[in-house]
Amino acid sequence: MQQGSKETMAVITLPSRLDTKAADGLKSLLLDGLAAPHAEASLMLDASAVEYVGGLCLQLLLASGLQVGPCSEEAEDAFTLFGVREQLVGRDREEATYGG
Repeated sequence: MQQGSKETMAVITLPSRLDTKAADGLKSLLLDGLAAPHAEASLMLDASAVEYVGGLCLQLLLASGLQVGPCSEEAEDAFTLFGVREQLVGRDREEATYGG
């Protein structure tokens, strides 16, 4: 996990493949991040290196309630395909990207 320099933002960097094999590790990563002392500060997921998103890991991301910050094109495509882009990436980013 990396600490962001802006507004005490903590960042959890996601692995490149979020498939079934990665689910246990992702669950631990998310639980550790949420349990950390800085959890009351802004906590964001960095999906900039994500190349694949599977359904099980997607469920974990949604259950965490965290927003995804930097996002790879593959991750954004997967979130859109699953119909959860707005919940994970947020409305502000969507409007900036699509002029919404």
